[in-house]
Order: sequence, then C-alpha cells, then structure tokens
Amino acid sequence: QIDSDDWQSHYDLGVAYKEMGLIDDALREFDVAGRDATRACVCHSMVGMIHLERGNLNEAIDAFMRGLQSPDRTKDQEAALSYEIGAAYEAKRMTKQALEFFQRASRLIPSFRDTAERVRRLQKVEPKQPVRAVAVGADDEFDRAFDDILGQSKS
Repeated sequence: QIDSDDWQSHYDLGVAYKEMGLIDDALREFDVAGRDATRACVCHSMVGMIHLERGNLNEAIDAFMRGLQSPDRTKDQEAALSYEIGAAYEAKRMTKQALEFFQRASRLIPSFRDTAERVRRLQKVEPKQPVRAVAVGADDEFDRAFDDILGQSKS
C-alpha cells in the first residue's frame, strides 16, 4: 500500500507496470503521480506514449498537450512533447498541424532529433498559403462589386 502523495513510488510503479504490460495499471499510476506538479509533464508524456503504442493517436495528442500545459516543464520536455505531437499529427496525415509542432520543437532546440528534416519535408507538402485580406463584414456581393471595379479599371 503506497501513500497517495508518494509521487515517486507511484511513478516508479507506473513504469514497472508499463514494462510488465499491465497498461491500465500503469495509466492509473501515472495519473496519480502526475498530480505532483514537478512530475506532471513526464507523467503526461508517459500516458501519451502508451496511447501511441496502442495506436490511439487522438488520446496520445491529448496527453502530450496536457504535458505542454504543465507549468514545471523544461525546454527539453517541451521540445520532446512538441515533436511527439508533430509525429502523431503526421501519422494522422494532418500535415499543417504536424509542421507547426515540428517547427515549435525546432525553435526550442534547433538540433532536436530530425526536426529540421521533417520541417523541410512537410513544407514541400504544405506550402505557405498567401494571406487574403477580407473586409470586415465582407460577403460575396461585396467581393463581386470590388471585382467589377477592378475589372473596369483594367480595360
């Protein structure tokens, strides 16, 4: 029997359960250990990795995002979580979101894993879209009127 505030023991037990394949028990222990602010980021990361291993990409992304919201995260942890989120989005074929998180990891630590290569590859797939300014309250009628004016000045 472990005290509910013995965060380290709950974390260690979560790791042991994960290694033994007792995934539900591991998730429960990481949930308890993650109540400690200093451990929250790592515990959310472990939960995310378990979900990745199970093929549950949405749950993995949610867990990694919770890790990013941990106030006691380090720069290395933030880069690792951003990378994992990018990889999960890439697996879901959500290129734009994947690119954003790989770029975030790269900004934090430029040499982090293979982020530079992933960013280059994904930028070819997801080129920057030109920003189109739209007037406040613009609608199709407004756009047609504007196009008419421009069309007349060209002739």
